[in-house]
Amino acid sequence: MTTLEQRVEDLTRRVQALEDELAIHRLIVRYGVAADVGDAEAAAATFADDGTYDVDVGVMRGRAAITAMLRSERHQAMVGRCAHQIGPAVVDVQGDRATAVGYSRVYLADQGAVGIYRVSTNRWRLERREGRWAVVDRTTRRLGHTEALMPFAGPGTAQVP
Repeated sequence: MTTLEQRVEDLTRRVQALEDELAIHRLIVRYGVAADVGDAEAAAATFADDGTYDVDVGVMRGRAAITAMLRSERHQAMVGRCAHQIGPAVVDVQGDRATAVGYSRVYLADQGAVGIYRVSTNRWRLERREGRWAVVDRTTRRLGHTEALMPFAGPGTAQVP
């Protein structure tokens, strides 16, 4: 029979795991919403200062490079016409490190119609730093790309139970 103390410890661990997973889901969604409204600083702030964003068209190293991409003319031209739908993701939390894998979709309004602009596979590696979760590495590949399954492979990839 378990003691009350053991039950409280178990419940504390379980609640922490739920809070971590929810915080990670919110962080990932926060990136997309901030990108949609053109807030480059808020979107980039979901990454660690030294975070990396590896997308099939290039690699951005550091928050400043991610901010520059989000401020680019190409991206800013989509503001108000795009919607990033990210997740749900399969999240695996191991202490202060986590991995989340899943899909993202970007919808784009053009000439009165809304269409799918991009569907991608994603792997997010995150760390808890100074009490908050931050993306340390995001790898994204467009469906149909030769490396489309790469974000779902390799060590640290969250497994679907």
